[in-house]
Amino acid sequence: MSVDAATVRAARLRSQRLRGPDLPDLPAAVGHLLAVQGQEVRPTLWGLTRRLATSARGNEATALAALDDGQILRTHVLRPTWHLVLPVDVRWLLELTAPRVARTMASTERSWGLDAPGPGVAAVAAEVATGPRTRDELATALVERGVLGADAPGVAVSHILMHAELRKVLISGPAAHGRSTYVAFDDRVPAGYGPLGHRFDRESAVLELWRRWLPARAYATVQDLSQWSGLTRTVLRAGLAVLRDLGEVVEVPGAEDLDGLTLVTTPAVHESVVSGAPAAPSGGRVADLLCAYDELLSSYGETRRVLADPRAPEPGRRNAFVHTVLIDGRRAARWRWPGGPPRPGGPELQWQRAPEAPDRAAVARVTVDLEAFLRAV
Repeated sequence: MSVDAATVRAARLRSQRLRGPDLPDLPAAVGHLLAVQGQEVRPTLWGLTRRLATSARGNEATALAALDDGQILRTHVLRPTWHLVLPVDVRWLLELTAPRVARTMASTERSWGLDAPGPGVAAVAAEVATGPRTRDELATALVERGVLGADAPGVAVSHILMHAELRKVLISGPAAHGRSTYVAFDDRVPAGYGPLGHRFDRESAVLELWRRWLPARAYATVQDLSQWSGLTRTVLRAGLAVLRDLGEVVEVPGAEDLDGLTLVTTPAVHESVVSGAPAAPSGGRVADLLCAYDELLSSYGETRRVLADPRAPEPGRRNAFVHTVLIDGRRAARWRWPGGPPRPGGPELQWQRAPEAPDRAAVARVTVDLEAFLRAV
């Protein structure tokens, strides 16, 4: 059986829990997705709550508390960008992907003429050994310790902090007066390599990556996972071959818009499609207000086009309208995250096609949930 874009789109919405949301809390949502791209913390946390059972969603304050108390950690892993990860998964994911992230960063560092990060990493390690530090506090300490000059560009500080994260020296800490902090890595990350046990094995880690990533992504290509994880297709295909022999994956040809591609899924996901799982909930159109980096958008580099709407050509991002509105799983508009309390009438939108009355009604329904998320305790 081949799968077309409509089938894949519906399966992804279900597997990502944007349809039939039933996860019990934010750590469960992060664990389900394995890692969640998280440059913009508040919109990312909002997106995670959309995967939770209605009774478990809480609001922005309760979501931020999960970061503060270390149930969820934020660091640079997989690619040179922020991700939210569970403490139990940070160490093995860093061991697997940090070398490639560091190599990716190297070309930028050469262009800036940045020095080797070693002395800076040692300096920030000494700072957080006595407690949480904000970025500004660490930047000041780097100058006071003679690692950086007073006129050093901000990228030099970022360079050192990212290497300290990749080397398992720093990890996100509790907020201090509304500012994020760093703490010592071992203070928040348990010993060992989570699901891999006490010893890291690269081949086992690649298998674990596939096993954890794929069920939440429904149908995806090797290239999709390569772009998401930063690992090469050669490494991922070797792991896929092992899982194929074990009967843990199914490879399916794409049809129509996906013609020529081979998509990988789990037997459970494919069986649900073959048996005729419902494509969408009844009760009218459904709108999703997604963060720009929501995993439904960022997990699929090669096959992201399944979300395209032929009526809505995709213009470049405009100003602060960076986030995505889906109507029944297709891109329909962009929206801007509210800078303060919710505005009357809901978030500001830039429609990419002429909206119909049912579209506006769908956005109005999800706006009620956004307002509840933003409401103070």
